[in-house]
Amino acid sequence: MVITIGAEKGGVAKTRLATHIAALAAANGVDVVLLDTDKQGSAMSWSKIRNDEGVTPSIPVLALPPNPARELANLSKKYTLVVVDIGAQNYRTMLECALLSDIVLVPCGADQQEVESTLNVFDTLREMGPRHESGEIPAHVVLTRVSPLEGAKATAELREFLTSEGISVFKSQIAHRTSWLATGKSGRAVHELKGRERSQKAVDEMQAVYDEILSRINGEEQ
Repeated sequence: MVITIGAEKGGVAKTRLATHIAALAAANGVDVVLLDTDKQGSAMSWSKIRNDEGVTPSIPVLALPPNPARELANLSKKYTLVVVDIGAQNYRTMLECALLSDIVLVPCGADQQEVESTLNVFDTLREMGPRHESGEIPAHVVLTRVSPLEGAKATAELREFLTSEGISVFKSQIAHRTSWLATGKSGRAVHELKGRERSQKAVDEMQAVYDEILSRINGEEQ
């Protein structure tokens, strides 16, 4: 199974989403590898901190290979799950990996530039759809860094707008919470944090996203 997380714009929580999907999968005993195609090596950095801190389970992370699509095909034969973290501006690699993915996640917040770039991404993914083995690329938006207030008007309007543009939006979403800041510097996922750094709401939100990924891949979501 291959999950690709990417977007045109940086700062939309791609790496946090990718590392958390991998961490939750590993916690459930899934044989998972994380492919870091970001030139900044954010996922690699997270993994190094994780290993230095002795956090378990350990999650293997591989850097950008010369031929990402070929490497992805090989990794999918070796691991139960391959999570691909696409770097900003690495558009070609995202499209190559999307064609081999079981699901593509495009993180998007309420920022107008993020919304516009998300529309561009989906226009291209639709054009490439016939080249996917299913006839269309299974791509969805995951709302990230949105208001933590339940029923926030801005979040509802964003969801409604993207849906009106024919874009599939996850029911689950990731709110802006301080716990997410602690994950990068500790090499942990939100469910692995302790004490004041841990937010149960953040844990529940990420778990909901993970569960929805599995449901959609299995065809259980409409």
